[in-house]
Amino acid sequence: MELWDTAMVKPLLVLQGENDPRFLKIKSDEIVEVTRKNQVPVDYIVFKGEGYGLDKKHNQLKANKAILTFLDMH
Repeated sequence: MELWDTAMVKPLLVLQGENDPRFLKIKSDEIVEVTRKNQVPVDYIVFKGEGYGLDKKHNQLKANKAILTFLDMH
């Protein structure tokens, strides 16, 4: 059992680079799945062609907009 199997109780925003070598997408998928199963709101965005951090300007803008929207809602 992982820590996030039961620990997530607050709304969650996950921004994931599809090629991130430091935190693999499969782990983010797992966290999102378990959190949603616990009926906690999750916004999950995977950025194609990105690794650790966001290098492409359009992805940076999309991430910043998602963060602002998430914070406004929660």
